[in-house]
Amino acid sequence: MSAYPIAIYGNGLFQDGYPNPPVPYATQVQQLNAGITTVILWSIHIHAGGDLYLNDTLFVSGGQIQYATDNKSGVNPDFPQLISALMTGGSVRDLLVSVGAWGTTSDFTAWLASRDQVKANLAVLKSTFGVTGVDFDYEGDYTAQDQAMIVTLTQDVGSLGLFATYCPYTATSFWTGCLTRVYTEAGTQLVKWMNLQCYAGGGGNSPTEWAQAVQDTPGTGVADAYAFIVPGYGVLGADGGDPASLEQTFAGLAGTGITGGFLWNSGGIWSTEASDGSGAPQPSDYAAAINAGLGVGSTAKATVDA
Repeated sequence: MSAYPIAIYGNGLFQDGYPNPPVPYATQVQQLNAGITTVILWSIHIHAGGDLYLNDTLFVSGGQIQYATDNKSGVNPDFPQLISALMTGGSVRDLLVSVGAWGTTSDFTAWLASRDQVKANLAVLKSTFGVTGVDFDYEGDYTAQDQAMIVTLTQDVGSLGLFATYCPYTATSFWTGCLTRVYTEAGTQLVKWMNLQCYAGGGGNSPTEWAQAVQDTPGTGVADAYAFIVPGYGVLGADGGDPASLEQTFAGLAGTGITGGFLWNSGGIWSTEASDGSGAPQPSDYAAAINAGLGVGSTAKATVDA
């Protein structure tokens, strides 16, 4: 079997550099489909009124995808073809959109204030591109009020037939509390896994300690706490390491019950390829490193269930 998920945060994927990306978009599709199982489109920002932006570019407004027909506003007009190729061409099986980033609490408060419009806009991403989940990259305050907000928005995601993932870097009890409340209020666990940041502000995180915290928290509905934690590390070009160092990191997690990992981020990979040429590591090299480190194969795809 293979590690699952092997995810990557797609930093402005198919949009950064438009119309002249550092690596051709079609090449990006091919490289992602050679080992990545889960692509997370990062970052979606939510503005007042519920409009969705892909980084600084208007993406969805009023339930309509906004395309850059004038090369100045809206997203790459080739987005539909690129996403279709991504989802049908190889290893990729999940497409998520990630809301938030460091210092963007306003994404979530704007979402809460315009829930119906955001749901309509997320629904069009699901119907148009086959989005399967929403990732919560919430890095704000961790009060009871904030927790209630995250739980409410998680249930909105579930109401669309999408799953949620959380992307924490700190505040373990806040996030395990979210899991408990989601499970209690929804009657099922809508969060499929946690993308645990083990870089930058989360550089000191221990995946097994987070897994133990989930396991020790009653009433989460999480069946396998260790498979539920998906640790992520930076790549070359994004303040991280090469595939060899990543393999060593995951070798340290082999046998613990951790079953997958994520890469931060695609922009680092493409920029390194653009500067270093054909010898630079590709997504498949990092995917192989996760598999090798965890001591698993590279063909079958298991499923992580809450």
